[in-house]
Amino acid sequence: MENKIKENALIVWLKYIILLISTLIVILPILVVFLGSFKSGEEFNRSKPFDLPKFVANNEIWKGTGDLSSGDVTVSKELLAGHDLKAIVLVHNEVEDTDNQIQIKDLNNNVVASARINFKTEESTLSLTETVSAKLKEGFIVSGKNVTVRRIKSTDKFFFGNYKTAFTKGNMLLGFWNTFILILFSGIGTILTGSMTAYVLSRFRFKAKTIVQKMFLWISLIPTITTQVATFQIIQKLHMYNTHLSVIVLSMGTDIIAIMIYLQFLNNISKSLDESAIMDGAGYFQVFAKIIFPLLQPATVTILILKCVNLYNDFYNPLLYMPKTTLQVISTSLYKFKGPFGTNWPVICAGVVIAVIPTLIAFLTCQKYIYSGMVTGSVKE
Repeated sequence: MENKIKENALIVWLKYIILLISTLIVILPILVVFLGSFKSGEEFNRSKPFDLPKFVANNEIWKGTGDLSSGDVTVSKELLAGHDLKAIVLVHNEVEDTDNQIQIKDLNNNVVASARINFKTEESTLSLTETVSAKLKEGFIVSGKNVTVRRIKSTDKFFFGNYKTAFTKGNMLLGFWNTFILILFSGIGTILTGSMTAYVLSRFRFKAKTIVQKMFLWISLIPTITTQVATFQIIQKLHMYNTHLSVIVLSMGTDIIAIMIYLQFLNNISKSLDESAIMDGAGYFQVFAKIIFPLLQPATVTILILKCVNLYNDFYNPLLYMPKTTLQVISTSLYKFKGPFGTNWPVICAGVVIAVIPTLIAFLTCQKYIYSGMVTGSVKE
């Protein structure tokens, strides 16, 4: 008896450990992306994945070879455009004298900030108060001796800078709109074809019924990539290439998952409802539209959510059949960050967070329908 109790306790602990590990596997990548979205590019490359962001960005505003012994370095108003200075970072050559001083002056040659630099460091940071920062908006002068300044960087307020860049320059609003168009029409098409097909397979008996059901399974086993050449040629011949219609037509076809979910619900709906309606003079279409389809609401919501998530995550079809810039969806807009932003990972992370928000809202709003749609009809009494 005691051994069984110990075994049960061990099993319970193993379940908790597995649950904890599974949760961490899901949460940790999300946490890395979220923290990375608030970091600057330089901070992202230097920091560890789980380091908290400093909520500032170092932006290079001047680059060159400025030997301060020969003359001052002037940063003009144009170079400071769009920057909200919190500090000035000077990247300089190593110097032998440990007591070299750099001064920051306004355009009237008044010293507003200064710092002593050490030959062991490569950067010197001058923190600025709001008053001093306001004086330098029109430009500033860097002066000193025995120091060669290579770069001047501004430390700006950063909190939502990456999100603004990702949303505006990534044109994510257009991506959301095009994705919504695909989801709307593909979702309607999938619901209609899936529910009607399941209704026929559930309520009607015909010789080819078993063959039709098996054909759906056989076709779903064919790798999609093997049919892409033929599919692309068909889309092009029908003049649907570079239009919304191409992905809509490819996505709205009946899939086996939709049919199986609808079949589970239909098998639990008594056929006496159909028979009663037909005896009252209703046709098959009226029975389906007015009696059967309203009862399939949980299944419809489930299929719609699954279809929307698949379309929202679909990258291959929009990239292949809708390469035009004005037709970009949310997945291809994230991909395009690699071009204009290079390896600016913080901006990409911010774009990922923005892209996740709609799916998170949809899941929290419709989760009860998802659970009921997956469970209801799977167990027969």
